[in-house]
Amino acid sequence: MKRITKLLVLSVFSLVLLSGCFNNNLALQREKNVSRGDNILIGVPVPLKFAQKNTNFLKGIDLALEDINAEGVNGKKIEVQIVDDKGNFKTAVDVAQEFSANTHMLAVIGHWYSDICIPVSSIYEEAGMLTIIPTVSNPEVTDKGYRYIFQSITSDKKIAEEMCAYAKSKGYEKIVVCYEDSSYGQNLANAIEEGASKYQIKIVDRSCGLLTNEQFKKAHDKWQALDFDVVLLALNMPEGGNYIKVLRAMNKDAGIICADGLDVSNLIRELGKDAEGIVIATTYSPYEQRPELDSFNEKYHHKYNEEPDVWAIQGYDSLQVIAHAIKQTNSYSPTVLADFLRQMKPWQTVSGQIRFNQFGEIDGREIHKKIVVNGQFQYID
Repeated sequence: MKRITKLLVLSVFSLVLLSGCFNNNLALQREKNVSRGDNILIGVPVPLKFAQKNTNFLKGIDLALEDINAEGVNGKKIEVQIVDDKGNFKTAVDVAQEFSANTHMLAVIGHWYSDICIPVSSIYEEAGMLTIIPTVSNPEVTDKGYRYIFQSITSDKKIAEEMCAYAKSKGYEKIVVCYEDSSYGQNLANAIEEGASKYQIKIVDRSCGLLTNEQFKKAHDKWQALDFDVVLLALNMPEGGNYIKVLRAMNKDAGIICADGLDVSNLIRELGKDAEGIVIATTYSPYEQRPELDSFNEKYHHKYNEEPDVWAIQGYDSLQVIAHAIKQTNSYSPTVLADFLRQMKPWQTVSGQIRFNQFGEIDGREIHKKIVVNGQFQYID
């Protein structure tokens, strides 16, 4: 499977190279066409089943759409085209080609997974499409010097450092790192190693690809022999949930610290009592004192009769930042908007006061910690 994925990635880059002139033409046509008509078209590619089951991301998009269109954006309405990329690389490439070929589409919010998003972003870059990436924290997103690509989520490096800082504060000296076999898992595990070195914490084992109970037991026996204190997880759902269930069956008191890949709205419901004691690093706390957050929480609760999660905020703010750029520049040009975002002064959003650095990486997001106690999250900042 990994070999097939690599071949598909190579195919994307080959396609971009072969179609460079064509895509340059798309970029020129987009500059002309996106301002025509009454609507501003924005594509949202997501793994639909996963996003709806595990997060409130699309509800955040929907609420932002409602708020923005109540006033309009310089006399126009935003129209969102949500497409299911199925979390599948080939499907995502097809979606990216379809979106980029539509020169009336101004921007894209997505894709969801780093193994898809990082290579596919080259298609959008070549086609001159403004791209906001709200769910991929991998630093590789912004290390290629792209003009149109922006990462609106805190990078793995900062999340990993906060996980290690918390471990240090609890007196943990020996940690185990479990990660998934993806660019997200590998990069986050590397970042955890850097954080562990900074805080003088020893990593006694780094483990990937535990699939069977036998493999888990063998690994756990090794960890116990090495006298481990806590396990740090660089995993997404549903794999992360399975890891926790198996680990809890072997060691119900094992300490577990998770990155934001497991910060999903249904985690406690999926894990039940196995969620007890889990600590998660997150960029959202409902207890932050900000008018923008208070207003968002009130509107979200009124509309959906539930509490938002961090992904609802990511969806909401991602659409709002595009609308903000359009209003401030009075332009629909992806080039003008991208240049504005890269030089934007700190702007107050639901998630805090943000700006983008020269690489398109977001600055200004705080990181919080929360722990499951009696089946509920408690914030421990």
